[in-house]
Amino acid sequence: MNLADLQSRARIALTNTLVEEWTLFTPTTGTSRHSERTLAFHLGWYLRQTVDRSWGVDAEYDRSGMVLEQSVRYDEHVPHLIVHHRGLLGPEHNLLLVHVTLDSASDVHAGPGIEAAQALQRRFGYRYALLLDLRLHTEGRRASVTPYWQWTTLEHGPERPEPAPVYTERVLAEITERARRAGD
Repeated sequence: MNLADLQSRARIALTNTLVEEWTLFTPTTGTSRHSERTLAFHLGWYLRQTVDRSWGVDAEYDRSGMVLEQSVRYDEHVPHLIVHHRGLLGPEHNLLLVHVTLDSASDVHAGPGIEAAQALQRRFGYRYALLLDLRLHTEGRRASVTPYWQWTTLEHGPERPEPAPVYTERVLAEITERARRAGD
């Protein structure tokens, strides 16, 4: 699978997550708050539907059966999702690692930078790594997302030096409107 194909599949999965799970993004009352792990789970759920069934989509998969070794973490963060052939090693079996942040601009502990993701990518031979920043903002009972992503390949490094928008403004507005209608 090439990068453009994988990006298209990830975009479809994110769109489905936004539309079908919009209530996860909207503010709630009480002590509930948004969770990167929960949002990543749902993203993985929809990503699973876009990749060939031979690939496993997992969270924090531990190949050794032991406590997650420090080298699997990057900047104290564990990838939220991995797409791989379970139990097998090497780039032909490790397709993608994903880390999700809610809003890296306002959170100093938002997650790893591209260099840390690349280090993990090289260590385990993942063909692609994705840092997805949802840029989730809430105001009262209203939420907005402006997802940005940054991709890196094992062979060539970062696709771009900086994160790029996942959607055009028009497409994002249409998706958000669809999500809000579905959530009502």
